[in-house]
Amino acid sequence: MKGLLIAVTLLAGFGNVGAQAQKAIASKPNIIIIMTDQQTADAMSNAGNKDLHTPAMDKLAANGTRFTRAYCAQPLCTPSRSAIFSGKMPHESGFTGNAPEKDGQWPDSVLMMGKIFKAGGYKTGYVGKWHLPVPATKIEQHGFETISNTGPGDYTDAVTPSHCAAFIKKNKDNPFLLVASFLNPHDICEWARGDNLKMDVIDASPDTALCPKLPANWRISPNEPAIIREQQKVSPRTYPSVGWDEAQWRKYRWAYNRLVEKVDNYVAMVLGSLKKYGIEDNTIIIFTSDHGDGYAAHEWNQKQVLYEESAKIPFMISKIGQWKAKTDDQLVCNGIDIIPTICGFAGIEAPAYLKGANLKERIENPRVNLRDTLVIETDFADNEVLLGIKGRAVITKEFKYIVYDKGEIKEQLFSLQNDPGEMDNLAVKASHKKTLNQMRAYLKKWCKEHQDSFYALKK
Repeated sequence: MKGLLIAVTLLAGFGNVGAQAQKAIASKPNIIIIMTDQQTADAMSNAGNKDLHTPAMDKLAANGTRFTRAYCAQPLCTPSRSAIFSGKMPHESGFTGNAPEKDGQWPDSVLMMGKIFKAGGYKTGYVGKWHLPVPATKIEQHGFETISNTGPGDYTDAVTPSHCAAFIKKNKDNPFLLVASFLNPHDICEWARGDNLKMDVIDASPDTALCPKLPANWRISPNEPAIIREQQKVSPRTYPSVGWDEAQWRKYRWAYNRLVEKVDNYVAMVLGSLKKYGIEDNTIIIFTSDHGDGYAAHEWNQKQVLYEESAKIPFMISKIGQWKAKTDDQLVCNGIDIIPTICGFAGIEAPAYLKGANLKERIENPRVNLRDTLVIETDFADNEVLLGIKGRAVITKEFKYIVYDKGEIKEQLFSLQNDPGEMDNLAVKASHKKTLNQMRAYLKKWCKEHQDSFYALKK
């Protein structure tokens, strides 16, 4: 009898521990990552852009922190997305160009975001554009238990909010991680070459006088590495903008803005589901994009180059009704910082090998400085075919150093404070030789420390 009482007591204790563990899990915040595709950082009205209207994105900015100096790991779809969902830079993962959705490519030693959160007790879901080098069906590898609407097709953006709503409704009583991945404003690629748009229909562009004015840096900057324009010769379908005049570029910006507004409407629907199902106040929302777009600056449509418009992305962390509006100039890389950050909010231990920053620390204490310098990369590609042209950018509070591995002029150095449009290449000026050498030395050291084989300068 005494043994039976002890056994009952122990079982009761274990049951209490289990109940406490379940309660602890249930109290954790939900996390939603909302991603667009090819949205440059300035393409939001909350960023001061008066040529478009983005009320859903503005709502996120009004209820959280907008990081004004956020960059992608590499301005191309698969490399950037692989970084976001692994926390590793493209040169580390090996995915430096667009890659097919095929089994056997992703190393088993690299944990994916969904798997990390599933192991941490979260329900996991992914809706929308995939474009990762892992089959969407291989749940045991990527860890997203619910995955839908990932295949290519017309109007998939319009379907994504409905699938997100179904996931939220089903899992509202459990902590969850949900990715809502939209394609627009990527349809600007189709618009530029005159193809039918995939996600939405927009009106014909109006008269040039009614289109947005061009930025001050819309012309090609002097002393630009020639290799950049060589890249444009690879495919006229990718770069139909070569030789465009001012009127064509103004129409481009008009069309791009309309596509951003289209996707903003779908973002509003996802946010509406949080309110509908009563979990708005316990959900942390990260809003970002996989990379930017030339947006007519430097006569560039597309991404891949390391100019600000292509490499800088929107990045906001919000909690609607709970947090106040802030802007923060901390250097951020969405490719390596998202996993450490959401693990921080969820109380989940991030893989020890990750080198990104936990932005939760910065949000809670703005005096915490997470980094002073950021390195991002590029590897020019024609879709899945690498072209053998690599580049790196070193970004500090004041300067940006860009270097490519080919061409007579390889380097660019810009004072982002005095020349935010990146038009005055200080790398060719003797007056900035000291800063140039400092940037070279930093990159060389960084490459060695991060096992990056790139160091472009040939003495």
